[in-house]
Amino acid sequence: MRGRHLTLEWSPVRPPPLRLRKTLGWGDGLALVVGIMVGSGIFRTPGIVASSVGRPALTFVAWALGGAVGLLGALVFAELATRHPHAGGKYVYARESFGRRAGFVIGWVEALTYCAAVAAIGVVCGDYLSRLLGWDPRAASITGVALIVAVTAVHLVGVRLGTMAQNLVTAAKVLALLGVLVVAAVAGSGAGWTGSLPGAPSGTALFGAMAVAFQAVIWTYYGYPDAAKVAEEMKDPDRSLPRVFLGAIASVTALYLLLNAAFVHVLPFDRIARSTLVAGDAAEAMFGPRAGAVMSGLALLVVLASLNGNLFVTPRVVFGLSRDGLGPRVLSRVNPGGTPWTALLLVALVAVLLAATGTFERLLSLAITFILVTDGFMVVVLFKLRAGRPAAPFRVPLYPLVPLLFLGTYVLLLVGALVEQPTITLTGLAALGVVALVSWLVVEEGGAASAPGHPTA
Repeated sequence: MRGRHLTLEWSPVRPPPLRLRKTLGWGDGLALVVGIMVGSGIFRTPGIVASSVGRPALTFVAWALGGAVGLLGALVFAELATRHPHAGGKYVYARESFGRRAGFVIGWVEALTYCAAVAAIGVVCGDYLSRLLGWDPRAASITGVALIVAVTAVHLVGVRLGTMAQNLVTAAKVLALLGVLVVAAVAGSGAGWTGSLPGAPSGTALFGAMAVAFQAVIWTYYGYPDAAKVAEEMKDPDRSLPRVFLGAIASVTALYLLLNAAFVHVLPFDRIARSTLVAGDAAEAMFGPRAGAVMSGLALLVVLASLNGNLFVTPRVVFGLSRDGLGPRVLSRVNPGGTPWTALLLVALVAVLLAATGTFERLLSLAITFILVTDGFMVVVLFKLRAGRPAAPFRVPLYPLVPLLFLGTYVLLLVGALVEQPTITLTGLAALGVVALVSWLVVEEGGAASAPGHPTA
């Protein structure tokens, strides 16, 4: 493809269409998305939220608002996904609205976002496995790398094996978490419902504190847009996709509020604020060290399901980009099992490098910066698509209020992140700028383009 300053061998002349098989029902999609959402966050981030806002009541405000913002985002993505049910998700919508360069930027930034997410989840998996087996906690990154490699090997076998594994572990972990709620309600003493941390923020300082806490909340809720990445593989996407988006955010919001109530019912609030493994600490407080090990095993199961789900969906973005001539053609290869295997290997390699060199907190902040920008841009994309073609299989209710509330929330969060964490936030924005510059160098703009084999709607 000829750009302004250099030429790459990414041919805009497309070979015969490459399509992924339609093998996923709405139940598979729901298990996939819930499995991604209920992952490392709910075991790792309650302590971050508590330490940021300093008061029990405000932690529940943060978690409830997170569910509300997630609902707004789920409505936006449900309309986008049913308008263009093709592999790739956000980059497809950006390309259809603003052309190939916009698609390139959104697609590759999203791929990097999810590589950082896979790496962060891998590190948390390593934390729990090290705790469970009594290993040196400093080995968490190495252990996380090994787990990323192992899950990648499962997905290389084929789509059905990865889907079966996701359905199994998602069902198991949801049942186990419901069991935790019952036990905590019976055995807890309400130790964390009162009191606040010394120096808890107030006044204008509370805005910055809530913005930092909300990064962790968004991370914990995030995953609902991932249904869009497998839209091409969904049976009857017009009906299935909205059910997956809305069902996932509703069930996970209820689960997170109940789990936080369980943690507060068992642990003093200051201990929650200090904890990096809240569920394990809660079990240990109730039943002693042996129960803490059991909870660490449960947490490992939960985050492994999230790792499995993220490694399932992320290669679909790289596959879609490369299939459409916005990446090397070699990354659009699909093996006999239906897996985009070259894209999977690239995602796993980048995630392994990030997991080996980064901490959970840095990886989370970097990923959230990317998410705030790219998801916020999706609102602009929706406005443009609506202007060109109002009709759609699913339409956001209360339009344009719902998407504007979603966009406004993300703008405020980005401002708060710039104030409270300028270095990592500016690093993320600089990376976005670099990808945008690369798009001008290597992408020949031809306007909006349809996915191969699919006419522009």
